[in-house]
Amino acid sequence: MVLEVLDGRRSVAQLSPLAETAVLACVRTLVISGTVPGGEIGVATLTRVDVIMSGFAVAEVCAGYDRGTRHFALAARIQRGRSGWRLTAFRVC
Repeated sequence: MVLEVLDGRRSVAQLSPLAETAVLACVRTLVISGTVPGGEIGVATLTRVDVIMSGFAVAEVCAGYDRGTRHFALAARIQRGRSGWRLTAFRVC
């Protein structure tokens, strides 16, 4: 879903129920500033996802995605709380 937001196919507001405020601010900044890695060469296509549980309620995610002929990566941290799983950290390059 974050890749769809970075591509402009979804609004940042749609991430609100799923992500912490700091993550939303980071994603919003990338979109507004036009600094999404490879954003000018096409839409993102997710190619690989690895999830490692680092605790009962914490998951570390790393993923690969393609834009055109180039490969990119992202990393995220997801934590389970009272309202369910939420994205607490996100990096893209």
